[in-house]
Amino acid sequence: MKYFSHSHNRSQNLRPPDLYEYFVDNFWFKTIDIENLKINEPLRGSHKADVVIIGGGYTGLSSAYNIKKKFPEKKIVLLEGAFCGYGASGRNGGFCIATSLLNWDEKDPERREKDVKVSFYGLEQIKKVIAEHGVDCDLRENGMLEVAMNDRQIRRLEEFQKDLKSFGLDSTLLERKELEAEIKSPLFVAGLHQPYGATLNPAKLAREMKRVVEEMGVEVRERTVVTRITPGKINHVDTELGDIQAPIMILGVNAYANKLGFFKNRVFPVGVFQIATEPLSKEQWESVGWGNHQGLSDMRTMYSYSIPTTDGRILMGGPDFVYYDYDALSSGNDKTVTKRVTANLFSFFPQLEGLRIDHAWGGTTAYTLGRVPTVGVMGDHKNIYFASGMAEGVPSTQTSGRMIADMMAGESNEFTEHFIVNRKIPYAGPKILRGLFGRSVKWMMEKFDYSPIH
Repeated sequence: MKYFSHSHNRSQNLRPPDLYEYFVDNFWFKTIDIENLKINEPLRGSHKADVVIIGGGYTGLSSAYNIKKKFPEKKIVLLEGAFCGYGASGRNGGFCIATSLLNWDEKDPERREKDVKVSFYGLEQIKKVIAEHGVDCDLRENGMLEVAMNDRQIRRLEEFQKDLKSFGLDSTLLERKELEAEIKSPLFVAGLHQPYGATLNPAKLAREMKRVVEEMGVEVRERTVVTRITPGKINHVDTELGDIQAPIMILGVNAYANKLGFFKNRVFPVGVFQIATEPLSKEQWESVGWGNHQGLSDMRTMYSYSIPTTDGRILMGGPDFVYYDYDALSSGNDKTVTKRVTANLFSFFPQLEGLRIDHAWGGTTAYTLGRVPTVGVMGDHKNIYFASGMAEGVPSTQTSGRMIADMMAGESNEFTEHFIVNRKIPYAGPKILRGLFGRSVKWMMEKFDYSPIH
């Protein structure tokens, strides 16, 4: 009843009625033929394993992949509430940002060199499973293009370029005519091209990773909603239809963790939304340019990105994120937000006005103050491993699986010693005030034209 009693107050971020999410109009889901998707049987009855993994997104799948490689004898069971890739892993913008795990405050040159190796590892792992397991996920390594729309943003691009150079990473600042040769928009006045990074089909990657870990011997149970977790020397996990016990547990649930009692008041969910157009004609593509198919992002908000798909569409996310009051999870459908995404598309490319929007969807990702993720181990018996706060998660979640496997093995290396490992997550404030805080942050970003690039 609370949704309806306040429905007249448009200033609040009120989530649509909390009904079952029957249909998500996700373009990526269409590409994996969701209507005919083979979904594994749920967990039934009582079971035991060496390792139980909660969550069938990238973190859970990468953990399964890396742990199985390191400990082939262990029985690993992965539990997923819907199907692997159903959440943020299969709904995101298809960005694979290689620099997402760099520590921008690091000053030591040797540590910076190790940071680059760790940050680039996620993309390298994706390329490895493609090469070794025939994974098909439409990977295109065409780099990234960050664009500015005013002089203030140009100065920030210049600062970003210096930061990248301090890590030994090249980039090219493009202005006016040079930028127009890459992409044509009346709003863009400069851009920073980074030759590293990629775009891909995230749902295909998730489903292919499921196939890979199953071929390695991991047991994957889909349609298995976890209802209760009882930590201990032997962790006990209850599901709707069964239960399982394991001495080691991996939490790969990101924004959903607080619903299971973890990271309350530390990690909270935000809704992020995307659209996909109909395929563009040859003339329409010529009017836009974008012949090098880079991932495109701008600097106005925390989530703003676009890519050309392999079948000739433009897929755009942002330029908005939504915090629904009291940590409510986002449904896949909120047309008040996707209308703003559509308006943003045509402000970038007015020459495409009238282009049909074929798909509009959203999902839940995790947010932490400072926007820095955490990978670690917790519990009285130090047997619960986790990764959380993965807001830019396609490559970083791949890396988190490697970190978890290395920590389990007791290794000391650049992965287990990375600055996000066992990083304390900042207190997010009382839940009742988070909606006000989120709206204040967005107001400041819009008023002062600010959003951190890193």
